[in-house]
Amino acid sequence: MTGYYRVELDALSHLAAQLDGCAGEMRSAMKLLKDIGPKGSGSAELEKACDEFQDAWGYGIGLIADATGGVTEGLTQTQKLYAALEQQVAEGFRGPGKAAN
Repeated sequence: MTGYYRVELDALSHLAAQLDGCAGEMRSAMKLLKDIGPKGSGSAELEKACDEFQDAWGYGIGLIADATGGVTEGLTQTQKLYAALEQQVAEGFRGPGKAAN
């Protein structure tokens, strides 16, 4: 029955790192758009579009970035728990007093 249950520990770690980076990128992008605002990008249309986007999406993207932080933390904890569980299961199959190879 091998192959029916497998946790990709490296993939979980990679996903958590990617999500963490995404949250920072969302906040950074919104800050850049806010900074452009009416300060003189050289285009009144671009400045208006940035302001409208910031007004419409700023709060929501902040909430998404905050939630992403919680998901990242949960994935990190899940990865650690699965790693510990896999180690315990491997030790259980080796039997008492047997060292890992």
